[in-house]
Amino acid sequence: MKTQIKRFLLTLGFMTRIPVKVDLGEVKDEDMHKGFLYYPVVGLIIGIVDLAVYMLVTLVLPSIFGIIFAMLANFCVTGAFHLDGLSDTADGIYSARTRERMLEIMKDSRIGTNGAIAMNFDLMLKICGLAAIPAEKIPMMILMMPIAGKMVQGAIVYKAVYPREKGIGIYVGTIDLSTVIGTVILGLIAMVTAFSWWGAVLYAILFCFAYLFRVYITGKIGGITGDVMGAGSELAEVLLLLLMLVIIRFWGFPAGLVSLIR
Repeated sequence: MKTQIKRFLLTLGFMTRIPVKVDLGEVKDEDMHKGFLYYPVVGLIIGIVDLAVYMLVTLVLPSIFGIIFAMLANFCVTGAFHLDGLSDTADGIYSARTRERMLEIMKDSRIGTNGAIAMNFDLMLKICGLAAIPAEKIPMMILMMPIAGKMVQGAIVYKAVYPREKGIGIYVGTIDLSTVIGTVILGLIAMVTAFSWWGAVLYAILFCFAYLFRVYITGKIGGITGDVMGAGSELAEVLLLLLMLVIIRFWGFPAGLVSLIR
């Protein structure tokens, strides 16, 4: 149990800016690799923080301001970790340069035109998408979007290759199948609880999208980096939101498993 708590706290501290000051003792590479299991749980914690901010802001301001401040809370709690990955990936992939130069650009901390465009569209799609969701369902989507971004990461990193000669991706190619399966199960439980059988359908689509994204990026730079993981997380969140808008338009917002039991 102590080992699992340690791995969870390591993952939480790595993926967010939430201070983890517990004495974790000796940290091994295996602890980080196995801690990947808790990615959906970390997503849930981020979602809870975002939701809490949304609920507080909407006590005094219209819903749209709650959405904007929820996004701001997300960036504060994650350090805009994943948004930075999206920006760097867009700058590199769409630079029309050689593979080696793409990797150099992705490592550059400066933001280029493609990165700025990617970030702006990411934010616009999230804010406009959430604003288009029925008001009473916005909290559920704010809660579930960070989970969606984390639960599909197994499709991106499992048996992937790190493309740089120097350095190593903490999770890239180091995660075993049992850990990926555990992540899938946790993510599936969250999705089905929130959206009933629609949750399983959405998970399948998001997982396939993440794998195809991995194939596309690998074809460009020869592997997967931490930036690509962040980009995949952001894109999965946006895709979940867009898919939900389509479902709402034709079938209505899916009733969660808890609602069906009641």
